[in-house]
Parts: sequence; structure tokens; C-alpha cells
Amino acid sequence: MTKRQEDAIGDMKGLERAIAKSAFDAVIAVSPENVRYAGDVSISTQVSIRDRLAFIVWPKGRDPIFLVCLIEAAYVKKNTWVQDVRTYQEFTLDPITALAGILRELKLENGHVALETEYLAAKYYNDLTRQLPKLKISPAEPLLARVRMMKTPREREIIIGAFHGTERAFLATYSSVCIGETEKTLANRLAENILIQGADMVAFNHLNAGANTGFPHMSPSEYRVQKGDIVKADSGGFFKEYYSNVGRTAKVGKPTPDDLSYWKKLRDVHHAIIEMCRPGKTGRELFETAKRMQEKAGLAFAYSHNGHSIGLNVHERPIVGPHEDLVYEPGMITAVETLARWVGELGYHMEDIIEITESGPIWHAKYFQNEELFVI
Repeated sequence: MTKRQEDAIGDMKGLERAIAKSAFDAVIAVSPENVRYAGDVSISTQVSIRDRLAFIVWPKGRDPIFLVCLIEAAYVKKNTWVQDVRTYQEFTLDPITALAGILRELKLENGHVALETEYLAAKYYNDLTRQLPKLKISPAEPLLARVRMMKTPREREIIIGAFHGTERAFLATYSSVCIGETEKTLANRLAENILIQGADMVAFNHLNAGANTGFPHMSPSEYRVQKGDIVKADSGGFFKEYYSNVGRTAKVGKPTPDDLSYWKKLRDVHHAIIEMCRPGKTGRELFETAKRMQEKAGLAFAYSHNGHSIGLNVHERPIVGPHEDLVYEPGMITAVETLARWVGELGYHMEDIIEITESGPIWHAKYFQNEELFVI
């Protein structure tokens, strides 16, 4: 059965409307994430073999063209909704020459296109401008990011399900921590639990204990968990190519008065920022509130952001950051991160996804809420 445009997970009609309203004659997706979004098919070798480029050329008012390496064509044709799939033979015809040929066929060699200039390597960009010197190229990232901010019902289902699965994986792992086992052993168990919960792959896995919790993204080490340690992780998996991202903290043994005090202050900030995840608010407002509250509570706030949207990229806009003025709208999803860190000494971290709706934020923590500091 042939896949239709409406079968795609992402908002293809929204993307088509955005292209129609834009100043561009065509929009060209080239990153693995945006090719996946627009074509509704993931090509793994876009990531593992960087010169095996794929493109979706979507001309204004016309159907898109999918350009892929010949070796991937059968798989792409089976899984994409795009009807016009073109190929190039690697080592025989380079992908930029094939792309230039499509743009000439569309009579756009003198046109204005949007291309993912943050992704395409300078070598390929220079080659395209050499072959089509009169082509005007603008960045495609703002248009594509704006469309992807609004999650379709199927995207929300995947993202929320991925979050819940990762929550359950955290709970299973933290419930089984043994004094004397290494960070690496614990991280491996968390990775296994993420896979058991339905992830296709583990995307990242930063689990640490003791003084190592004072680093944000340290690789799990041979350090052995001791009584009295804080255990902290910031981990996630790929679920149908969509990221999960969860942060949870626990204490090995009875929490100290300082642990309880820090945790209460952080939970107060976390609740306040989640309550602000409403239509009309901006990431800048959330960030400034979090910074003000943490500093008032005596907790240093030296972070460049404390949250982000999530989807096919782990960090998508809107960002909860000091320069983000995009307004939240119903249909968006954001992760809220609240943390305190004494570098190389101690760290606490909590991270949850929040859905923006007309009636207010939906906090999706369900299986491991971490409202009280979890005791191992």
C-alpha cells in the first residue's frame, strides 16, 4: 500500500503552507532530522556515512523530490510518502551534482532557495554555489524549526510514551542500586532498561555518583557507589527516532538536612517554572524566573539554559533560555530542567516534559515523579 502525505508522523500540510507563504522558490532539507521529518523515513547511513547525503527538495506549489543514494532507494521508496524519488550512484555521480541537476530541471538555477546551511559542510556548499553561481541561498533552519515546534497528535504520543518508558527505566535502575557497584555497571543497566521499555537505541547516558555528580555530562566511570552518595543521571533513548530525555536524582541512604533543603528549594523552582508553561509565555521569561528564584534561594545559577523543546533533535526550539522570545502555543512540548551543581563536588538534576495546552501545562511525570528525593 502506498503511503500518503497524511500518513506522515509530522505536519506535512503545515510544512507545505510554510513553504507557500515563504519568500523561497524551494526549501531543501538535508540534515538527517529534517529529511526524516519531511520524508517520514529515517536513513541511518546519513549519520554513519557522512558523505552519503540525502535531500528533499520541496518547490513552492509543487510536490517534493527525494534525492537519495542508489543503495538506499528501495528502502526509501517503501517507507516514504514522497512519490518522486531520485537517485545518485556514489563514487560515480556526486550528490551535489545530482542536486544541481534537479534545481536546473525545476528552472531554479537563478532562483531563491532555503537550504540547511548549518548542516551542509562547506565543501558541499561551495560546490553547489560553483555549479549554480546565480542561485540565491538562505538558511532553511528557521522555517523548518518553526513547523516542527508544533507537535502533531502522533508526535505527542511518541514523545510522551518515550518519556514514560524512560521514567520506568530510571525507577527500575535506581531501585536496584547496590553499594560497591560502578557507575559504568549502573549506566549499562539503565541503558538495558531503556531498551526494555521500547527504545530502538540509547541516545545518551550520563549516570554518575558521589563527587562526579558535579559534572554535567561525564561518562560513567569505574567509581564505586558508596553509602551517602548522590546518584544522578541525565539519559534518554530513541523511540521511532524521537528522543526521550529524563533527569532524576537519588540518595544512597538517609538524606542529610542539606540534601533535603536543596531538594525542596529546587522542587519549588521546578513547580514554578512548570506552572509558567502556558500559551503566551516565552522561554526568556521562564529562564529569568528560574534564575531569580534559585539565586534568591542561595543556589548559584550559571547555566545557559534550563529547558528546551524535544523531538527529532534533543534540543529544539523554543529553548528555555535568556534569548528566547518565541511565544509558547498550544501543541508545543518543552522539557524543563532544574538543577544545582557544585563543579566536581555535587550535583542534583531533575528533568520533565511539559505539554503546552489552552487549559494549562500538562506535567507528564507519572511513573517516577521524584517529588521527594528518592532513597536507595
